[in-house]
Amino acid sequence: MKKIIVAILSILVGSVGYTIVDKTIENRVSELESKVSYLEEVVEFYHSDYSITNETLSSGLTKSEFVDFFNAETAKAAKGSYKFNRNCSYTDPIDVGNATDTLNSIISSIDKNSNLDTVVDGFLGIGTKTGTFPQDSLDENYRLISTSLKLSDVEKLSYSDGVYTFTLSNATNPKKTGATPLSRFTNDFITHEEVVDGIAGFTTLIKVNETNVNYTNTKVEVKVADGKIESIKYSYNFDATLQLKAIVTINGTCSTKTIASYTDLKY
Repeated sequence: MKKIIVAILSILVGSVGYTIVDKTIENRVSELESKVSYLEEVVEFYHSDYSITNETLSSGLTKSEFVDFFNAETAKAAKGSYKFNRNCSYTDPIDVGNATDTLNSIISSIDKNSNLDTVVDGFLGIGTKTGTFPQDSLDENYRLISTSLKLSDVEKLSYSDGVYTFTLSNATNPKKTGATPLSRFTNDFITHEEVVDGIAGFTTLIKVNETNVNYTNTKVEVKVADGKIESIKYSYNFDATLQLKAIVTINGTCSTKTIASYTDLKY
């Protein structure tokens, strides 16, 4: 390509002094090719970086604008008032194999109205929970928090008619320290320490050796109007394995589905 360009330009200036012209033009072409190559790299990098950090939706805010907006607005909304609704149900009930009777015997000896199911239900928040903040005493785990989502936390962001939807990556054994996307969004999850403390507070006859919990398929829906958040809905799947010690070692599993929402936000 370079020789073709040189030849054409040489013809235009005439054959006299071709060697000198050829050398001069060749040097100039090399400089231009180098600059073009550099510009192509810059353009490629810019488009690649922009698509990750500043994704433009069909309408509404860009991804980076939305994350900033969401964090700023939840900081205000968490201090305001809102209604909360949460439903959690088993997809796979608690299963401890043939140790059910052993655990039920221990639990009922402490509280005759309790059994394995009622204790685990309490930990996992099985059933429907509703309330209005700040009028009602909402469990700390269920309160709206001032989120601290990062740009990389928000996945598959989309927008339609004032509603933003996105997903969060899976979380394994999350802690309430803001170290995972889930914990930067909500406190509505259970930790190993909470299970240990909860069992210890109920009885010393059952000890927790190990827990392994996973939160998957987390989806969030945010409705916005007039520059404010009107509602936040979220859902996730939960599965857990745990090892207990109650005279003998007991292994258990369970899975749940949670759907929750904050509505009628006023701030």
